[in-house]
Amino acid sequence: MNKIEAVVTEIKKTDVVTYINVKSADADLRLIDYKAPPWLSKGDRVNCKFLEAAVCVSKECPGRVSIENKLPVVLKKMRQSESLCELTFDTQMGRVVSLITQEAYDDLGLELECDATMLIRGVDIKIEPLLSPSRIKDAN
Repeated sequence: MNKIEAVVTEIKKTDVVTYINVKSADADLRLIDYKAPPWLSKGDRVNCKFLEAAVCVSKECPGRVSIENKLPVVLKKMRQSESLCELTFDTQMGRVVSLITQEAYDDLGLELECDATMLIRGVDIKIEPLLSPSRIKDAN
C-alpha cells in the first residue's frame, strides 16, 4: 500500500461526487469520493493511500487521458517474477510503488533511471486523518 502525506487544498461538492484536492510536496492530487468524510476540512493534513495495482505507468504519455492524476516519475528499482513486476519510482511526493504485468513492462521498454509518467485515478485514492503524536491523548 502506498501512503503519501498531503494537505487538503480544496473540497468541492457536486450533486454526484466530491472532489478533494491535496498537495504533497510539489505535487497536486485530485481524489474523487461519493462524499467527503465529515471530519475533513481545508488545511487538514492527511494520508493518501492507494494500492500498487492502482498505479498505471506510461513511458510516453501523449495527448489527453481520463485519469485525474498524471505525475512525472523516475524508475529507481525493479523486481520481477515470471508474470509481475514491482516498480519503485521517485516522484515529487516521495517513493511510490507500482505493480504491473511482466508483459506490460516489456512492452513499455522501461529501464532503471528512465523517465515515465505515473497515472492514478482519483477514485483509487483514499484518505485518512494524519494525527500528530502531540494531539493523541494517553489512554491511561
